[in-house]
Amino acid sequence: MSLMVECTWDSLNKDGEELCGDAVIVRSKGPEFMAVLSDGLGSGVKAHILATLTADIAAHMFESGSAVEDVIQTLAETLPECSVRKLAYATFAVLTVHEGRLAHLVQFDSAPLILMRSQTLVEIPMEERDIHGRRIRQARFELEENDYLVLVTDGYEHAGLGGVYRLGWGWDNIALAVQRFLAAGIDDTRKLAQSLSHTCLRLYDNRPGDDATVIAMKVRPALKATVLTGPPCNRDLDESAVTRFMAAEGEKIICGGSTAQMAARILGEELLVDWVPPGKRLAQTQRPKKGSPPTAELKGVDLVTEGILTLGQAAQILKSARNIDDLPQGSDASVRLARSLLKADEIRLMVGTAINPNQVADIIRGEPMRMIYVRELVEVLSRHGKQVEIEQL
Repeated sequence: MSLMVECTWDSLNKDGEELCGDAVIVRSKGPEFMAVLSDGLGSGVKAHILATLTADIAAHMFESGSAVEDVIQTLAETLPECSVRKLAYATFAVLTVHEGRLAHLVQFDSAPLILMRSQTLVEIPMEERDIHGRRIRQARFELEENDYLVLVTDGYEHAGLGGVYRLGWGWDNIALAVQRFLAAGIDDTRKLAQSLSHTCLRLYDNRPGDDATVIAMKVRPALKATVLTGPPCNRDLDESAVTRFMAAEGEKIICGGSTAQMAARILGEELLVDWVPPGKRLAQTQRPKKGSPPTAELKGVDLVTEGILTLGQAAQILKSARNIDDLPQGSDASVRLARSLLKADEIRLMVGTAINPNQVADIIRGEPMRMIYVRELVEVLSRHGKQVEIEQL
């Protein structure tokens, strides 16, 4: 069973500022996960630029395999200390995780990582050392399934200062809040980040006195989805393709009428098309959006849709969605497809290369039109951090 790190982050800008002085970089590619959190000195444009530059340098160098000493030296040379306040221009925390288990944490002047296991706070043994005049804390440790990890900037620790909390919310109370949210049944990073962000905002009386950012992470099994679209180039390969498709782990999706008919024929199951006769009208909230083809039902398959039109619409929806909350409301084919793909971590596209004799574009191009839409979808999914594999049939 492969594990991965689910991640959601949220930032609050200091009251009156258009830009956040914190920066977040999250990268997930195959078995590797990286989260970088940087807090620029002060607030506004200057802090935003400094934090972004720090996060970019740290992410790029750690990703390329640079040693901690080299990263710190580059940052020290690029971002010197403030001559007046004798403070670094930006703090940072870099967490890398391999295969959902082996974690490496490097921090400079940032709040400790919160690690919750079975709703219990786990102490992370940190090693401290001076590198190029900077006090660096780092640790290597192992993670387990259902571990929760939280990183925050000091805007969280200062929340409620002089009010609810005389000295601010503080790391211990933030960790306690994480523990209580998990005990209350919050089980995904989106809800956890939202709950922490909402609490922080209330402690600031809806007027944050500092930029405040939270990154919420969870170690869980990777969610998989397989999409079968288009018949194979050779009809003799139909049965093999459908058999492997049905044996795949996770959610199973078919895009394409002829593909669905092929699968129904081989499986010996009835294909039920979910269409509405012209004489019947649905309530406005139930109507599929204009131009969205109907779905169908096939035993053993989670979602059956039309082909290239639905693939294209789903790609357009995903282009403007940062997370699943940004998806349009409704249950039409393209929205359902976009939601399934956005929920999955590992996506396998089984793409048939049969030329449609009724499609002039197929004949002229020498390849099916669906490949254009598949490539567009792959590009969008990759930007969402999904691991996508294409198998041409």
